[in-house]
Amino acid sequence: MSGGRKGLDRRRFLAGLSAVPMAAAPCGLALGATSRIEVDGNRLSYQGRPLRLTGIAVGDPIYIRAERPASDYETIARDWFANCVRISVMPGHWRRDPVGTGAALDREIALARAQSLFVIIDWHAIGFPNYYEPTVPADWGLPPDIQLSSIADAAGFWRAMARRYFHDPSILFELWNEPTAAEKLWQATGEHWPVFHKAWAGLVEVIRQDADNIVICAGGYWAHDLVGVRDRLVEDSRTVYAWHSYPNAERGDFAARLATLDGLQDVKPIIVTEWGFCPECTDDLRGTVDDFGRPFVEDFLDKYQMSHTAWCFSRGAMPNLLDAGDGPSAYGRFVQAMLKRSSASAAWQPAR
Repeated sequence: MSGGRKGLDRRRFLAGLSAVPMAAAPCGLALGATSRIEVDGNRLSYQGRPLRLTGIAVGDPIYIRAERPASDYETIARDWFANCVRISVMPGHWRRDPVGTGAALDREIALARAQSLFVIIDWHAIGFPNYYEPTVPADWGLPPDIQLSSIADAAGFWRAMARRYFHDPSILFELWNEPTAAEKLWQATGEHWPVFHKAWAGLVEVIRQDADNIVICAGGYWAHDLVGVRDRLVEDSRTVYAWHSYPNAERGDFAARLATLDGLQDVKPIIVTEWGFCPECTDDLRGTVDDFGRPFVEDFLDKYQMSHTAWCFSRGAMPNLLDAGDGPSAYGRFVQAMLKRSSASAAWQPAR
C-alpha cells in the first residue's frame, strides 16, 4: 500500500484501537513448527521440497482489519487456495501502543497459523527518514505520521518480533514496506540502494541476535527498484528480496518493468509482497485482466516462479480483492483462480 496512492475505508483510528486489548502477548508461537524455510539459490524450499509462497496481503489488525472476521483466514486457506498471508503493522500504532498492537498481531498470526498458512510480518513504513516522509490524508482518520518510521523505531520493532516469533520459522520478517527516498523519482535507478543496504544490514543484525527467520528486504521507488541489489547483496544467507508491482509503474512496457529487477531473480528469491490492479479505478492502479493481470502473472510471477501476496483482502483498501458483498471482486476472482491453479501444481502445499 503506497501511502495516499491507494484508497482505504475511512474507519476511525481511535475506534479501531480501542477494540485492542492491552494484555501482554506471549513470547513466541511454536505451534509444533520444527522445519524452517531454506534459501536454495534463487528459490525457497521447505521440508526438502521447493516452496513457492502464493497468497494474500490482509492489511494490518487495527485499521484495515478492524471490522474483518476471524474466519477470514479459514476462507483464505480453503476458498482462495493460499498458502501464505502478509500481515502489516503500522509504525504509528506500534509507537503509540506496542503492547496492544502486539496482542492484536498475535491474534492474527495465531489464526493464520492455525490454518497452516505461512505468515509475512510487514513493517508497513513508507518513505525513508531524512529523505521522503509522506503523511497520510486527514480523511483516513489516522495520525498523519502513522506510516513513518525512524531506523530506531524499526530496530525496536524487529528486536521485539525476533524475540516473540523465533520459535516459529514459518513466519517471515519484511523489514520495511515501501522505502522511498525521493517522491518524484519514478524510475528504477538503484541510486539509493547503498542507503537502504546500510539500514537493512543493521536491522538484520538486530534480528539475528535472537532469530533466524527469513528476512525480506526491499529496494527504493516504493519497493519497485531492485537495480544494483544483485551486485551488493545484504550479507546474510537467510535474506531474500521484496518487489512491489502495480500498473502505473512502466505502464504497458513489460521490458522496462523487467529491467527494474536487474537480474536479481536469477540469484536470489524475490517475493512480490504487493501487486494488483483495479479495473474500476482511474488513478495509478487502473488496470484490467488483459492489460496487466494476465501478462504480469505469466511474464513475471509464473515465468520466474516468484512467491507473491496480492494486495488486499478488503472491501476498501485498494485494489480490493473483495466486493461490497464480501465476495471476490472482479480483480479478486482473477487472483482466486490464479491461486487455485498454483496450488494444484505446487511441489509443497499445506494439508487442508
